[in-house]
Amino acid sequence: MISKLTLRLLVFNLLLVIFPVAALLFLDTYEKQLLTGMENSMVQQGRLVAASLRDSANLKGDGVLLLKNMEGRLDARIRIVDAGGRLLADSSTLGVRNSEEPVDKYSRSSAAVSAELPVNVREHWLYRAAVAPLNLIKAIFYPPAAPLASAEYYSGSSLDGPEIQSALDGYYGAFTRYSGGGQRSVTLYSALPVLSADGVSGAVLVSRSTYRILRDLYNLRLDMVQVVLFSLLAAVLLSLILARTITIPVKKLRDQAESFLDHRGRVKGAFRSLKNRDEIGDLSRALDGLSTDLLEYMSFMDGFSSDLSHELKNPVAAILNAAELGLDSDADSEDRARFLKIIRKEGGRIQRLIDDLREISQVDMKLAEDDSELLDLTALVSGYTEQKNAGLQGAPFRFESLSRDHLRVRGSADRLIQCLSNLMDNALSFSPRREDVLIRLEASGGMVHLSVLDRGPGIPEGNGEKIFDRFFTDRPAGLKDHHSGLGLSISRTIVQAYRGELVCRSRDGGGACFTVILPRI
Repeated sequence: MISKLTLRLLVFNLLLVIFPVAALLFLDTYEKQLLTGMENSMVQQGRLVAASLRDSANLKGDGVLLLKNMEGRLDARIRIVDAGGRLLADSSTLGVRNSEEPVDKYSRSSAAVSAELPVNVREHWLYRAAVAPLNLIKAIFYPPAAPLASAEYYSGSSLDGPEIQSALDGYYGAFTRYSGGGQRSVTLYSALPVLSADGVSGAVLVSRSTYRILRDLYNLRLDMVQVVLFSLLAAVLLSLILARTITIPVKKLRDQAESFLDHRGRVKGAFRSLKNRDEIGDLSRALDGLSTDLLEYMSFMDGFSSDLSHELKNPVAAILNAAELGLDSDADSEDRARFLKIIRKEGGRIQRLIDDLREISQVDMKLAEDDSELLDLTALVSGYTEQKNAGLQGAPFRFESLSRDHLRVRGSADRLIQCLSNLMDNALSFSPRREDVLIRLEASGGMVHLSVLDRGPGIPEGNGEKIFDRFFTDRPAGLKDHHSGLGLSISRTIVQAYRGELVCRSRDGGGACFTVILPRI
């Protein structure tokens, strides 16, 4: 079954064929223009002859001599009649012309030319197939034409047609009749008066058949029908080729989209990129990347749910166990107080987890909502360090910049401060007393390096990437209850949103170094 897109392409390409079809229809107008030009030419020839015979005393003799002198220069049949309509001279009987078709001494006869052309172009199957609907349209929408008389009307020596009578009355006369000899053409007649001192002494009748024009038009029509036919075939072929390069890849993408999810709405697999080097190929690769990101996000959510269940399992179990023991009738007041402390402690742990989970769930939303702006990172970090020291005893944070210039990055001030705050709090929690946490800012190539350095126990071997995992913490047992293990994960998410990275290493001389690397503006 043909697709809708293929059908649209086919219709669009077929519409282009309207132009040669319109040209085919225009041939009727072209034919009328040719006939008008032919009539004007006949009138000019008739006027020249009539003007040459003006005031002639011997109309017959002068007419015969004039026609003989014009041998080879006429393209129409010219006859001269007197005032009574009697034929005095005829170019076809004087050797000037032998029919309604012109013959000059420099070209072959019309019969010889016709013999080399198709016997009847109108009988060609292609011509008939194309012209039949056009004739039907004409028959339906155009009024019927008046019947024409036969060109055999002037077979005798007396010429008394209406155009002759008009010329003998002193006016221009014209008439059209069917040509004889089985030709599918007409003959145009134009009559002009020959004037003398006494009035109208005779008339000049000029006639010419449209056979040659129509013969050329029929051949032209056949050629144009062939052009239309080839245009149709080309349109169909181009549509099929375009359909193969457009609709088939689109259908593949549609099939992949339909099979992307199972009946439960779960992702079954990623999109497969197409090899096309066009916009559809770009679309498939974009969908491939989108599906890969979606799979990674779903994997993240599955892992996050699993980790969250694991983290909540222990405090919930401790609360339930303490509550059960506290409700025991044998427990004294001191034990109940201890159980209540356990419940409060584990409840606080759950509350911290919930707060951190709310924070990490809103990070992506805040990053999308916050407008990035050009930030002076030197002033931002220096100012926040002073603010942080103001709320703590002993001013444990020390800021230094290794660049004389102010370093600028693009991002959100609130989000970068949130990232820096997490790193500073993490460093302070590991630092021994009376040991400063160093905040260092420097430029390296096209990047800005913001480092937070402490003198704590450092990064255990093999934990360089684990410390950024959700809920991971490598703290002493007494400190784990106050940290959920989400701070570093949040910080890395913020940095990656601004096309940067967050790395860590052990500091020379002991301690840890966390470095935020951002593109410099």
